[in-house]
Amino acid sequence: MEFLPKLFSGLSRKVSFLSRLLFVIAIGLFSCDKNKEFGLEINPDSNNLEALFSDTFELHTFSVYSDSVKTDELVGSSQFTNGSGSPLGNYIDPVFGEVNSSIYTQIRLEQAYDFIPLNGTINDIVVDSAVLYLAVDGSYGELNEQNFTVEILDEDFYKDSSYYNNQNLATKGINISTSGSIKTDPLFPGLFAGSYVGQALLRITLDVSEFAQPIVEESGNPTLNGNDGDDEFLSFFKGLKISSVNGINGGLYYVNLLNSFSRVRLFYRDTSGLPSEHDTLDFDFNINSNCAYFHEVIHNYSNTDVENTVNQPGLGTNQFYIQTLGGVNGRLTIPGLDSLINKNIILNKAEVVLPFEDYLYDEYTPPSSLFISRKNSDGNYEFLPDLYEGSQGGNYDIVNKNYKFNITRHVNEILAEKTLNDTIKIFPNGNGVTASRVVLNGRNSTKKDKAKIIISYSKY
Repeated sequence: MEFLPKLFSGLSRKVSFLSRLLFVIAIGLFSCDKNKEFGLEINPDSNNLEALFSDTFELHTFSVYSDSVKTDELVGSSQFTNGSGSPLGNYIDPVFGEVNSSIYTQIRLEQAYDFIPLNGTINDIVVDSAVLYLAVDGSYGELNEQNFTVEILDEDFYKDSSYYNNQNLATKGINISTSGSIKTDPLFPGLFAGSYVGQALLRITLDVSEFAQPIVEESGNPTLNGNDGDDEFLSFFKGLKISSVNGINGGLYYVNLLNSFSRVRLFYRDTSGLPSEHDTLDFDFNINSNCAYFHEVIHNYSNTDVENTVNQPGLGTNQFYIQTLGGVNGRLTIPGLDSLINKNIILNKAEVVLPFEDYLYDEYTPPSSLFISRKNSDGNYEFLPDLYEGSQGGNYDIVNKNYKFNITRHVNEILAEKTLNDTIKIFPNGNGVTASRVVLNGRNSTKKDKAKIIISYSKY
């Protein structure tokens, strides 16, 4: 039986030689058509290839002002969790400057109605108060008292139209809010119609003579017969703008307009009968899924480092900035990748690491994740192919204090000359509904951790 080990040993050497020969032939065949994408499956520890790592490629990072962001009808979708919705309020970020967010919304009759008493006149109706209730699902920044302004719209808008963070609608220019300076606790039960309920609420009282009386006096006209028909309620009352004054660090509230508590309630009495019969009645103007609504966000970067970095892109190699709600996005270029084209290498992995500045107990939290995209042949941005394999990354890493992106497929396509080595766009998750921002370190940052790309490849 001693001949068996020798036989197997000989076969093993022949098989090994044949495998190596076939592998060399395969490399030659693939190299001819410059398809380097097969290299993703190569093991960097292979005895046949020399595994190399590099993190010295130059990265150019900078910030630009964001394009407009669609903000209509974003609340209430299952894709959003608690702590997102229609932002309302004004806050002043010590790094990013002032942010002011306003809400535009329609309100609708809860039903066709006529306020005229059966045995009386419209003069028998006495309106005691009108209250705008807004359900609050969270907040951003330090909450302080602020003045909320409510104005009646003087311009139609529509559920089937698109609206963006940089749009506004004309109003009648009269503030109908009578609440003065207020704030609420997003974690505390709100007061609704005199009783506490299991929902935090902003409660804004409205001027009766400006809001309620003109509506009540429409009794007997088609105005109160419904919402959508000709000469019905939405033709008469186009909606509300709810905003906060500038210059106050009051924080942002996340308002859920589709919550059942978000509405305007009118409290009134019918005085046509006996005094003992003058009970207080109520009528609701609902905010629901049939309403058009959106939010407008104004960023003021005056005299901030963000403004300086946008105006002087070279500063982005030290620090660059990303902010949601149509604020600022990041940009990234890796010019050194072009030097790898036509080289005898197989790319195993390419990873971009973007460290961020993080301070304990910071009121202004960073995005939960970042996305990246590249320009296509038409000059428009598209997601990198790595995203569709579920391996792109980009999540906020609180332990290592960075965002990491796997861009292996993207780089392989550059090396195979299937796509250009162009600018990569970096933008935040929750851009339209959630306030967040982050300061990222560039390649030349004075901080310990710097932006870099780590490439693992093998020569052949």
